[in-house]
Amino acid sequence: MLSREYIRTTATGEGERLWRLYGFTSPGELVLEDVALARGVVVFDGALDAMEARLIRRGDHGLIRVNGKIPEVGRKRFAIAHELGHWELHKRVSQLFACTGDDMVATYKASVEESQANYFASGLLMPEFLFADRMKGAAFSFQALSGLASLFSASLTATAMRYVDLSDVPVALVVSAKGRVRWWRGSDDFEDRFWVNAGALLAKCTLAYALQDGHSRDIGPDGVKIGCWSERGEEEGSGEFIEQSLYMPNYGQVLTLLELP
Repeated sequence: MLSREYIRTTATGEGERLWRLYGFTSPGELVLEDVALARGVVVFDGALDAMEARLIRRGDHGLIRVNGKIPEVGRKRFAIAHELGHWELHKRVSQLFACTGDDMVATYKASVEESQANYFASGLLMPEFLFADRMKGAAFSFQALSGLASLFSASLTATAMRYVDLSDVPVALVVSAKGRVRWWRGSDDFEDRFWVNAGALLAKCTLAYALQDGHSRDIGPDGVKIGCWSERGEEEGSGEFIEQSLYMPNYGQVLTLLELP
């Protein structure tokens, strides 16, 4: 079985390869529809039920239909980049990929193909040689992540995941809805020391719990006990995470950032 590190490294590398191939030097030069066309794929908006995007392949030609109801530019760009990942990486797997919003997060239960497409999209939208340089000295905060998201025309969630993937300190992104953890992603150092249970009920001692009713938009940063989030690691350091949580009204979800003091 392929390790997550191997999947991440090879798939993001393939996304970044297109930057070298076409000589891009800044995020503004990356027009995904143009890249797709150069690779033999036409991108267009259309009606899709319960899907973010769909790829149809026929030989060396393909079509990517993106759900026309997606309101955010960053989310739409990730959907296109995700399907391009399938196009570049999975020619022998299937001639048709229909991907939902849940497919477009690299969770631990995702298939290898969906994880590869997600990492490819991250590498294409936010190549390490540009992103890592700009995240140096940038706080792990929603304000800093929003600035990076704007620079790379990416969604806040995708930007937070890319930050976590490239971080060399213990940080994590947790997404919750209806009082439960939906999915989460931690840096390598975080996952070596802590673990969040996907599907678990939010503890009342988390800041995210206070946002589930949607009456408040954001809360934190503030210290919470490690045990409020992680099933291990309570003995670490001060025994606290610094938590920041943000309610996303369009999705009924809460984004949470966790780091050590």
